[in-house]
Amino acid sequence: MLKRVRAALDARIDYGGAIAGATLLGAIVFWLNYSHGTPLAATAALKQATYTFFVAGFIVKNNERLALKRAEPAVSLLLATTVSSCLAVGLTFLVHSLKGTPEPLLSTLPTALIGPPGFWVLAWRARRKAIRTFPGAE
Repeated sequence: MLKRVRAALDARIDYGGAIAGATLLGAIVFWLNYSHGTPLAATAALKQATYTFFVAGFIVKNNERLALKRAEPAVSLLLATTVSSCLAVGLTFLVHSLKGTPEPLLSTLPTALIGPPGFWVLAWRARRKAIRTFPGAE
């Protein structure tokens, strides 16, 4: 049972990206909310890091799947970037709108700024990897 759960999670979550994103965005959100005091800033940072680890790891895997869904590179990259960015920004704002984050909009800003270019690069890399793995796929 646990092996099946682990296999399902491994197929859907990019753990390296999840850890890096959780650390980076958690630190940024802490800094953005620090003027409200350490406890509130720590709460906001912990919410961001936890959300990023669990949800962003899934969004990155989904982004890669969307990048390979269509044959046309431009459409695929646009689809992957748009869907992933909207999910990330919307869910981040939702998490920070819950009680405990002093600056929900400001705490969502890093995701809105870093997300779209990051998702585009990840989608582009997924397509490049697929082309190298399966020549003639493009």
